[in-house]
Amino acid sequence: MRPTMVIVCLCFLVVFNVSAFAGELAGEWVLTIDTPRGVQHPTLVVDKNGDSYSGGYNSLRGPINLESISFDGKNFSFPLRITVPIGEIQVNYRGVIDGDTMSGVVQNPRGEVGFTAQRES
Repeated sequence: MRPTMVIVCLCFLVVFNVSAFAGELAGEWVLTIDTPRGVQHPTLVVDKNGDSYSGGYNSLRGPINLESISFDGKNFSFPLRITVPIGEIQVNYRGVIDGDTMSGVVQNPRGEVGFTAQRES
């Protein structure tokens, strides 16, 4: 009976840890965005600080700090100011987390572009 109890406890721990991680935004994500200039793969690093989220976004244009990321357990959003050849613009990311994947849209002055992402860590 003792080996059975150990196996049951280990299974519980594995299931609990996977389900606790499944709805978490914190971590490193690699995004895939199909833009008019080709497919881009920026990274998003999200840190959890108590009940709030912040982080960084890194693309070919360089790193950008994200001071505020909204997250309700499944849906997230954050604004991002980027410098482009015509000046500075704001884009807004919003999406949904499903385990180790996320998907959503990037809203920019010209419309919306879809994105997907995979958790790296």
